[in-house]
Amino acid sequence: MAIGGARAPAILAHVKAPGRRTRRILIVVVALFVVNAPYVLYRYQLHRVATDGIQVTATVVSASEVGDDVLLEFRFPTSVDPDQTSRRARVDATTGAEAVAAGEVDVRVLEGHPASFTLEGQQRGHGPLILTLGADAVIVLLILLRWRLGGRIKRPALVAVALGDVEEGEEGSLLDKQEDGTYVINGEVSEAGSNQLVIALRDRDVTVHLRGYANPVDVGGRAKVLGHLVG
Repeated sequence: MAIGGARAPAILAHVKAPGRRTRRILIVVVALFVVNAPYVLYRYQLHRVATDGIQVTATVVSASEVGDDVLLEFRFPTSVDPDQTSRRARVDATTGAEAVAAGEVDVRVLEGHPASFTLEGQQRGHGPLILTLGADAVIVLLILLRWRLGGRIKRPALVAVALGDVEEGEEGSLLDKQEDGTYVINGEVSEAGSNQLVIALRDRDVTVHLRGYANPVDVGGRAKVLGHLVG
């Protein structure tokens, strides 16, 4: 157990944190999931109603005209909805008139989920789909703007000379001026060679000439180095 416990930190030390590009892709994926998940769930519930729902007769509570359609308010039997919550559905004029005349309407409902139902003649709006597509469009627009303008909004690149070996960096972006005029540079390594490396900060890149100092950090890793700015 002692050997395994000692090896675990060493193994974790070699696990690289996701690079900046990977993190951006993950953010986009998560955003798209959050935006689209409600609509996908909504469509899935309608599919379940169509395939697994049960046919019941609901009591019409009220009806009102909405343009050419009728807004029905009804209640399910207590065996379906013990809370006796009033449900609403917009239906065509013919279905509405028949329901009002009979005082009841046939509804297909998902057992155990009385909020998920459908009935003949129901008129569903396109609001959920429009909102979802609109949110997707905004995300795509932001991605395009970032892609088109990302290189332009960065400040001019800097050049530095290392004053010591490069170390493993920390999260975040840092260009911190010291009292002696040197700078602590911390960020993600976007390029690495034998004589220099490029550290990407939040708003600019810094090319660091190593001048013989060691750099143990690969591209995609985070590096920190003390340097003197020369341009």
